[in-house]
Amino acid sequence: MNPSPNQPRNRARPAGFTLVEMITVVIIVAIAAALAVPMMSNTADTRLRGAASVLAADLAFAQVESVAHSDDPRLVVFDNPNDAYHLAVTSDPATPITNPIAKQPYLVTFGQGNTASLTNVTIDSYTLNGDDQLGFGIYGGLDQPTDATITLGCEGMTVTLTADANTGETIIGAIN
Repeated sequence: MNPSPNQPRNRARPAGFTLVEMITVVIIVAIAAALAVPMMSNTADTRLRGAASVLAADLAFAQVESVAHSDDPRLVVFDNPNDAYHLAVTSDPATPITNPIAKQPYLVTFGQGNTASLTNVTIDSYTLNGDDQLGFGIYGGLDQPTDATITLGCEGMTVTLTADANTGETIIGAIN
């Protein structure tokens, strides 16, 4: 049966996408990439900030634990060659205390374990009254008369953390 000349024919639509559909998809993908790429980047700056935050939190934990356990205050013992540190009691600085969450020795090595994403972060230097231990007194202040500094590095950049001798509060400096 032939359609009448006045009736429109049902034409089959060709397979494929229109130009408008293609442009829409490209715009959506570009927006998603623009949002995702910065979040997925693992720059040295980001790793250094992360390491400084981890160390500052661990210093704060050691300080709180020292106040809570005034009979045997806590220390943070640095192992510079291995870019690591551990929390210990003053009476046994060589043995890490147990991390209350992980139930493992409270040992932090940048680039391993919970800090696996913090690769290439190093403990460049520290000023801890002539030794490798930063202790806290029973009231939360440092066990040394001067402020303590710890400098972390990553791919040519550094950040210095400073612990106030009187309050024990840790300040994270600017990244240089």
